Amino acid sequence: MRSKVKVLLLATALVSLGGCTTAQQWLQVSPLPVSSQSTAQRTTLSGGSAVGQLDVSWPQTNSKRALVNNRATFIGYQGQGQLLLELGTAQRLTLSINGKVLQLAPDAALGQHLVFDISSVTRNGLNQLAMLDIKPLGASVRLVLPYPSLDDGTLEQAGFSVTELDELDALINREVAQGFPGAVLLIAKDGKVVKETAYGYASRYDTTGAALSSPEPMQTDTVFDLASNTKMYATNYALMHLVSTGLLDINLRVQHYIAEYQGNGREQRLVKDLLYHNAGYPPEVHFHRPDNRHGEAFYSLDRDNSMQLIATKVPFERERGGKAIYSDIDYMLLGLIIERITGQQQDQYLEQTLYRPMGLSHTLFNPLRKGITPQQIAATELAGNSRGGRVTFPADQGGVVRGNVHDEKAHYAFDGVAGHAGLFSTARETASLAMLALHGGYGLTPVFSPAVVQQFVRPSASDHTVGLGWRTATGGDLNWHFGPYASAYAFGHTGWTGTATLIDPYYGLVVVLLTNKKHSPILPEGENGYYFAGDRFETGMYGSIMSKIYQALQ
Repeated sequence: MRSKVKVLLLATALVSLGGCTTAQQWLQVSPLPVSSQSTAQRTTLSGGSAVGQLDVSWPQTNSKRALVNNRATFIGYQGQGQLLLELGTAQRLTLSINGKVLQLAPDAALGQHLVFDISSVTRNGLNQLAMLDIKPLGASVRLVLPYPSLDDGTLEQAGFSVTELDELDALINREVAQGFPGAVLLIAKDGKVVKETAYGYASRYDTTGAALSSPEPMQTDTVFDLASNTKMYATNYALMHLVSTGLLDINLRVQHYIAEYQGNGREQRLVKDLLYHNAGYPPEVHFHRPDNRHGEAFYSLDRDNSMQLIATKVPFERERGGKAIYSDIDYMLLGLIIERITGQQQDQYLEQTLYRPMGLSHTLFNPLRKGITPQQIAATELAGNSRGGRVTFPADQGGVVRGNVHDEKAHYAFDGVAGHAGLFSTARETASLAMLALHGGYGLTPVFSPAVVQQFVRPSASDHTVGLGWRTATGGDLNWHFGPYASAYAFGHTGWTGTATLIDPYYGLVVVLLTNKKHSPILPEGENGYYFAGDRFETGMYGSIMSKIYQALQ
C-alpha cells in the first residue's frame, strides 16, 4: 500500500491525498483468503473482522477514568508508519502520537477514507496514541494502524559498527577462499534491512567434490532449502494461525484431529506434546529405505501411505513428557493435523493463505514444479543423498541435489511436502516471515494474536531450550546457535542444510543466515566416520557469526 498511497502528514497540518479512490483501497484489503473447504474459517475471517494491529472506533466511554478512554498503544518503528481513518461524521480531530499533538481538519472533498504518513512522529517499539478531541459533538471515527513491514535502512542509522561488520565479511570471505561453498546474510534492525550480503557460490563443486571450472556466484535472491526451518516458517505458522482463529486447540488430544491415531498410548498424546518434542517418538524413521530399522512395512514412497504410517504405525521410544528429544515425526504429524483441519495439502494452504498474500513469490515447496529454475537455487549435497557413496537406497536419484528438498524423508516419502522439511525461500522473504513472529501480522492482515505469539515462543517449563516448536536462547544452552550475546527473549531455529534464523525482540533484531554448507566435499573421519567439509567452518556453525553481529551493535 505504501507504494500506491502517497500522503504526507505534518504536525498540525493536513496535506491533500492524491484522490479519494486511492485512499479507499485500505478498506478493500481483506484478511487472509478463506479456504472454500472451511465454513468455520470463512465465518472467522469474513466481513466485520478487525484489520491491522489496532482497529478502534472512538470515542469510547468504557472507563470512568478520564485518562484511560480513547488511548492505545501500537508497535512501530522510527521513520515508518501509517494511520488510516474512516471519518464517519467527524469534521475535526485532535490526536496525540507520542506526545506530539496533531490537529486534523480534513476537507470533505477528500472523502471518508484517509491514509496518513505518521513516520515523522513514530518511534521504535511501543508508540502511544490518544484522541484528545473530536468535533462535532456525538461524532465518531475509526482508526486503523497497519502492522509494520520490512523497509531498507543503513547500518549507521541502526547503530551498528561498520568496522565490526566489515570484519565479519572478511571472516566469511576468508572461509569461502578456503573452500566453504556460499551464504547469504541478512540483518534487520527495528524493521529495516541494514545488511543483505551474498558470499561465495550457489554451485561450486561437481559430484566428485572437484571444484567447477565456472562456479555460479551466490546472489542475495538465491533460493535456499530451509530444511528444518520449515518447522517454524511453515508448520508452526500454520498452527499459530489456526490457534488464533479458533480452529485448533493444542491442549486437545491428537486423536481429536486425526481419528485413526489410536493404540499403544496414542490416545494420551496431546498436540502440544508434538510441539514440545516430548511425545516420545524417535528422531526419525527412514521411510525412504527398504532396509530401515523398523522393517519393510515402514518403507514408503507414496505420500498418502507415509501419512498413514505416521498416524497409525510409528512406535514410541519412551513415555510422553520430560525434556525435548528432537523428532521429525512430531512435525510430520503436525503437518497432517494442518491438512485435516484445513482440507488442503500443507503447501497449498500456506501458499494461498500466507505466502502469496504477503507478496512472497519465492517461498514455496517443490520450487522446480512452480516456475523456479535450478540456477535460482543453491545446490546442496554433491552425489544424491549418498554421503559420497557411503549410503545407498533404491530411490536415490543421484547427481548434485539442487531444487529438490535435501531431506530424504520429505523428498521420497512425502513428495516434497512435509511438516518437518520441504520449504524453500530467499533471505529477504525469510526475514519478512520472521517479522510476523515479532508483530503477529503484516500490513492490514492479522495472522496471529499477540497472546498466541507469546504462547508459542515462551520457554517450556520442562525444557527451557524450547518453546512450542521454537528454540529459545534462555539460559545460554544454545549459544552454538544464538551466540553468547543474545537476549533471554531471543528465539529461532536452524536447518540441517545450513540455515539459521534468530529473532530477538529485546533488540528488535532479525538475523537470517542461509548457507549451502552441505554442498561441499565429504571427508573421512575415524575408522568409519565422515563429515561434510562445510560443517567445520565458522560460517556453517552459526554461533560465531551471531556473536559478531551482536558485538557490532553499539
